[in-house]
Amino acid sequence: MNTITPISDAQEYRSSMQLAALHFLQRHQGEHLADDGKLFERGVQYLVNSLEVPAFMADRLVHLAMSELDCLKHPVIGIDYGTGDESRAALVHFLTGETVFIPLRHLPARLQPPAAHLAAAAVN
Repeated sequence: MNTITPISDAQEYRSSMQLAALHFLQRHQGEHLADDGKLFERGVQYLVNSLEVPAFMADRLVHLAMSELDCLKHPVIGIDYGTGDESRAALVHFLTGETVFIPLRHLPARLQPPAAHLAAAAVN
């Protein structure tokens, strides 16, 4: 005989709401590449307003879901210096594989490749 206890119901509810939070965060992570706090707030608002999760619980569930979010564990956008040439670098979106070339002059000095520093010193 398989009976459902109130404890298992509560655990199932929490895990399903955490999964809902994770799916929300995955759908909207691209809108908040520079501000994880804003993504967190939107996730909490979603659970509270759309799924009627109590606010005290929504905060914890979104926090747990964010710890599972792959985007926060790995960079989403990177620079591939090998694909470009001496004046351009390639920005790579790791999730989609999309590549966009940008002039090196648009990158901050700390992100310039070592060869660009030497070329700039030779010109000046």
